[in-house]
Amino acid sequence: MKKTSLSILFCLTVSLFASAQTIEKTYYFGQPNVNRIQGYDQIQFTNCMQSAIAGQPSLPWQSISLMLPQGTEAAAIEVELSDFQTMEGSYSLYPYQSALTYSDPVRKQFEKDESLYASKSIYPVQAYGQLSTHFLNGIGFAFSAFTPVQYIPRTGQVRYATKAIVRITTTAAKSDQTHKLWLNGDNAQRAMRLAQNPEMLQTYNTKGRAMGGYDLLVVTKQQYINAFDEYVKFYQTRGLRIRVIDLETITNTTEGRDNAEKLRNYIIKEYEENGIMMVNLAGDVPSIPYRGFYCFADSGGGYEDSDIPADLYYAALDGTWNDDNDNRWGEIGEDDLLPEIGIGRMCFSNQSELDNMLHKAMTYQNEPVLGEFHKIIMGGEHLYDNPMTNGSQYLELLIGTHDDNGYTTTGIPEDYDFTRLYEEEGNWSGNNLRNAINQGTQYVHHDGHANTNYVAGWTNWDITDYNFSSVNGVDHNYTFFHTSGCICGDFTSDCILERMTKIANFAVATFGNSRYGWFNEGQTEGPAIHLHRETEDAYYYDRIPYGGMALRESKIQTAPWVNAPGQFEEGALRWNFYDLNMMGDVAVSPWHDEPFTPEVRYPMEIVEGMTEMEVQVVDGNGDGLKNFRCALFNGEEMLGIGYTDETGWAVVEINDPMDYIADLNLIVTGCDAWPTMFTMNLESTDENIVGNVNIYPNPNKGRFTISLPEESCEIMIYNSLGQELHHSQAQGLTNLNLESLNNGVYFVTVKSEKTISTLKFVKE
Repeated sequence: MKKTSLSILFCLTVSLFASAQTIEKTYYFGQPNVNRIQGYDQIQFTNCMQSAIAGQPSLPWQSISLMLPQGTEAAAIEVELSDFQTMEGSYSLYPYQSALTYSDPVRKQFEKDESLYASKSIYPVQAYGQLSTHFLNGIGFAFSAFTPVQYIPRTGQVRYATKAIVRITTTAAKSDQTHKLWLNGDNAQRAMRLAQNPEMLQTYNTKGRAMGGYDLLVVTKQQYINAFDEYVKFYQTRGLRIRVIDLETITNTTEGRDNAEKLRNYIIKEYEENGIMMVNLAGDVPSIPYRGFYCFADSGGGYEDSDIPADLYYAALDGTWNDDNDNRWGEIGEDDLLPEIGIGRMCFSNQSELDNMLHKAMTYQNEPVLGEFHKIIMGGEHLYDNPMTNGSQYLELLIGTHDDNGYTTTGIPEDYDFTRLYEEEGNWSGNNLRNAINQGTQYVHHDGHANTNYVAGWTNWDITDYNFSSVNGVDHNYTFFHTSGCICGDFTSDCILERMTKIANFAVATFGNSRYGWFNEGQTEGPAIHLHRETEDAYYYDRIPYGGMALRESKIQTAPWVNAPGQFEEGALRWNFYDLNMMGDVAVSPWHDEPFTPEVRYPMEIVEGMTEMEVQVVDGNGDGLKNFRCALFNGEEMLGIGYTDETGWAVVEINDPMDYIADLNLIVTGCDAWPTMFTMNLESTDENIVGNVNIYPNPNKGRFTISLPEESCEIMIYNSLGQELHHSQAQGLTNLNLESLNNGVYFVTVKSEKTISTLKFVKE
């Protein structure tokens, strides 16, 4: 989810007191829009979501997502509204309707609190919602929401604040988060994307926690350990370090009240000690245990479930999820809404099914069928009659950039080749969808009805290799399937989504709900589509390559809304937040475009004693590529890692200064790119010399000499933030005068026709 500045501007101050810290943030609001819905009005601001307790007037709410000082948690909130503007005219604001399930989309009655609508009192009584603290990779966040609007229902008068000051008072955190403070991978960038005050991260002490021991943990039964040998080698060539462990060892050596808690405690230990990014739960239930969560959604007579299969339990690693030790896991206040790692579940019951899953995942990534990655299938069913609601309304929000409903997402490019099978257009059916898939596609998005053994017009018996004979990885690519339907992702039974991954053809991975999916009739917002939009944004905007990590990002970006007013009481967003799971290899990387080989600029040699190096990754036009993983290896040992920023630059931080001579490998991976590996030489030489390039004196006062090859070279000088300060062309001995630079550390990149060298110098 991107932070925009269309009509809300932010500023931040942090005040320190002897016994507490207060974060103060100011929000500004421009002129609102007024939307008509079912004969009522909605007041809308950019970046504000419509919400309320069911039956009460729907208002725009601004989410609060503030990074907390290290070692603290939120204790109290104050919202000061000022500079009010009164809107002309009288308004009858839309009574908020609780969400409906895709399985039972029947509104018992239109919900409206008539006594409140007759009131002359200012609504809402309190301008802000519940305050909660959650931790992401050891970084604290305060979540809440507030509305700038005040409404008098009986008269219809509306006024809004153009300025709001939010103050969060903090106190010492109840638990020590330093052992969970891992900013490896792109965790730091992810935290800053979530925070409305990203500069707070600079106050965190992250020394020594930048590179973990390994990346991906696979948990399976002992009998399947050896089956993952090829899988481990496959991902090692892509720069991921993997460990495979059997569940029996975990349950015999780890404490916990049951096998699910033992497994989670082991994952916590591996995260805290090794900074793992992802976990594959390799096996069907009951071979690999699950945790059922509790949730109540106040819709109609109310929906309640205390056994929602939720692999979020193994991904969000703070707390216990059951502080009061009852039979309800995941109750409000016992939850952890910010997952530290990506999670996926490979639902197989025998060797043949596992072989199918591994073959599809590796073949899809290594030998894709080219020419299909702009082909997208949208399957939308009719959902509701009055007001008319169709799945297509939600699916269209996955395309392009949208700021609808209070958050901005950038999804599938608008110029892609879409097959739209929409029921209101008369071309929707399970057969039509199957035929379209058999003609080749990159991804299938479905919004409609489902059950354990039914989705998209198919039953379990329709999910066969014969029915998807062309989706075999040779004629056409294996594909991905994401649905908002109900219960079709219940991996505790032989659900239809896991069957798609078990057969030899069809799906590499599926994303779906283990219990109900939810929508809001007559609107383009709903719990299921909210998470779906954020998943596509993670792929296309954030450029997150791994399926399980994209799902994790969707939950991180949705988290600030889960306890928002209306959502907190109504509960449907929390329900979908819990029950959306991935079935398939957590590390599989969907192709979103035709594969390409990136251009990588890196030093040809590394000097002894070096602690970091710069790498730039660009496309064929020379434009920087973001979120590319640049990992430096000596054999199978990772020495350093960095992730590219918006300009394509990464600083690879080397864990220990080089004190030996060896050939090293730089492995570069990223979204839609072929993995590339480059061999580099470690030279035991003066630190001022890299290859044929020499800089002296070093340190210097800003005047220095560079010894260049006797061929034309580009000289580029950058500061520690990656900002270019100098660019020139030269060859041979070259004198530079950069006395105007501030004192500090700078990097000189010299690019010739054949080599790129990067040196560091210090200006005193």
